[in-house]
Amino acid sequence: GKGLQAAMIGAVAVGALRSIADEQIAPSAALERLNQVLLRSESRGFITCLCMVLTKEGGIVLANAGHLAPYLNGAEFPLEASLPLGILAGITYSQSTFDLPAAARLTLLSDGVVEARSGTGELFGFDRTSQVSRLPAAEIAAKAHQFGQQDDITVITLDWSALASSLAPA
Repeated sequence: GKGLQAAMIGAVAVGALRSIADEQIAPSAALERLNQVLLRSESRGFITCLCMVLTKEGGIVLANAGHLAPYLNGAEFPLEASLPLGILAGITYSQSTFDLPAAARLTLLSDGVVEARSGTGELFGFDRTSQVSRLPAAEIAAKAHQFGQQDDITVITLDWSALASSLAPA
């Protein structure tokens, strides 16, 4: 969202998530705790959130609260559908665990990319997003912006190489 209400709920979520992250709990538990915080907050609203832990060995643990799934080497990662945070009490979030292949690009993005809209009303959409998901983050954001940015755009690309991680100091 936009405006003061969205800024307030965003500030509450970021502050709470920083505190929860210090506890080093599982992503699914972190989302459940963040959901409780948002429901107790005076700043009513909801947010989507993808919580991910990446180990130096290339293991990934993901939990999703209504956010877009990440892309792994150009393919959308299959995640179970879930409700955004701040809507309903007592929600549990599932967690997925997987290992990255020896070489991988993981792309995480906000709905501003998929929902970019051309002057004729056409959405950038999931097909185009999948096609550009192997590009660097700045290029993906630029393509969505050029198409017709309507919302905020956040893109993170993580390049993984098992060889590079095995050479990293312990």
